[in-house]
Amino acid sequence: MTDGQIVEPPQILARRTGDGWVLHMEGVEPTYIRRLDGAIERGRNLMEAGEVPGVEQGIVLKIDLGDELNQRVKASTQATVDAHKAQMAAAVELRRTAAALNEHGLTGRDIAHVLGVSPQRVSQLLNDQQARG
Repeated sequence: MTDGQIVEPPQILARRTGDGWVLHMEGVEPTYIRRLDGAIERGRNLMEAGEVPGVEQGIVLKIDLGDELNQRVKASTQATVDAHKAQMAAAVELRRTAAALNEHGLTGRDIAHVLGVSPQRVSQLLNDQQARG
């Protein structure tokens, strides 16, 4: 390796088999492990013993469950990300709406009733909106 050359961290590919996992790593014979929570440590030990370059940079664990389950995991993970983004957008809109209602002269209690939240939450929303500008 030359100075300035970036070495990608080595990968462990875990594939389900029977009641455990087979770990596949470049430069190391596949090995069996019962649970994934020990995969990175086991892989690191084997790769260090095999002098696999880049281990000191960290290790990437990839899990292969087959096409159908891989797609389901990807879709559910994306749905979680999308839900988080929607929740963040909803929170922004709720703050803006509380501020608009406040600017139109509604009391905190009236805003709480209109928005279906507690008066304490209205106070938080208005304080958050003022802090954010």
